Amino acid sequence: MIAWTMAMVLGVASVGQAGEVRVAVVNIPQVSERYQKRIDLESQFEAKRKETSQKRDELRERIDRATRSLQEELKPGTDAYRDRAKELALLRAEMDFFMESESQRIEMELANSLRLIFDDILAATKQVAEQRGIDIVLSADTLPSGQAENPTQMRQQIVLQKVLYWKPSLDMTAEVVQRLNEQYRAQSGNR
Repeated sequence: MIAWTMAMVLGVASVGQAGEVRVAVVNIPQVSERYQKRIDLESQFEAKRKETSQKRDELRERIDRATRSLQEELKPGTDAYRDRAKELALLRAEMDFFMESESQRIEMELANSLRLIFDDILAATKQVAEQRGIDIVLSADTLPSGQAENPTQMRQQIVLQKVLYWKPSLDMTAEVVQRLNEQYRAQSGNR
């Protein structure tokens, strides 16, 4: 991956011999972490998860009450017992369906929101790059500060590194975050 990226940079540099190719980097995880829209969306999704959890707990409580009622009030083998057992089975199926469909809906909305956030990051990166006269912007991040749990995880983190070194002056991360948050505040009316 690194070899391919360098080949692309060198290839562009050799094609554009008439002028200098200007390169910059952006730390996408850091931008995402500091983007207020992502923070707000995460809060909204957490509220949706809590609401879903509360509804699940309410359904469980109804099921528990119905189960106790079935066991305490009715005699097994009677028509009333069978009818109540059917109602209980329907309640369980309703809860299972609710949890599955709500979980899928929330996850799908979250995936779509993450895509929109990445699109915002790309647009802001392009704006900052054009303003600075940058030709190529590479995604650059650093290894997580904590210890890897195992050698495989560490190898994976190392392999995912796209840029191994850059001068601090090439890093546009702070400018991209600032632009994103300014645009978000302007769109949402939050000043």
